[in-house]
Amino acid sequence: MQRKPVPPAPASLDRLREVRDAVPLVPESEDDCCRQLVERAGVHDRGEASAWLVFLAALGAVEETDLGYARARGDHDRAALAANFRERVFLAPEVLDALGDQPRSAAAVFEAVRERVPRWERTKRQDWEGFWTERVERRLDWAVLFGLAEAADGGYRRA
Repeated sequence: MQRKPVPPAPASLDRLREVRDAVPLVPESEDDCCRQLVERAGVHDRGEASAWLVFLAALGAVEETDLGYARARGDHDRAALAANFRERVFLAPEVLDALGDQPRSAAAVFEAVRERVPRWERTKRQDWEGFWTERVERRLDWAVLFGLAEAADGGYRRA
C-alpha cells in the first residue's frame, strides 16, 4: 500500500531520526503519538505530526498496529529508507521516473505526473494543481535527501 502524506523534507536525515525517536517503542494511539511528536520533537502541530507518522510508517521507521503507532526497532540506513520511499510513497516512483539528466522544475515534474493524481483529489480543492505541485516538490526534496535525485540549477535531476 502506498501512502500520500509527506511532510516537508528537513535539512538532514538526523531530523528524520529525531522525529522517529519521539515515537514510543510500545504502540500508542495516533493522538498520543502526535502529541509526543509535537512535545518531544518540536513538530509544528497535530496535522504535521500525523503526516510524519504516516510517512515514517511508509519508510518502515515506525509500525502501524491495531493499537496505534510504535517506533520500529533498529536503525534504517539511507538505502533502505530510499527503497521504501520509492516503493511505498504515493507518486514517488512516477516523480523519480520523470527526472532525467537535465534539471527540471517541480512544476515541470508535476506536469509529467499530473494524470496520476486521483480525480477525487482534483475536485477536493479549487487550486489542486498548486497543491499537488507542492506535494511533488516535497517528494523531490525527500528524493534528494535519500540520494535518489540531485538539486541542480533551480531544479531536480536524476542522481
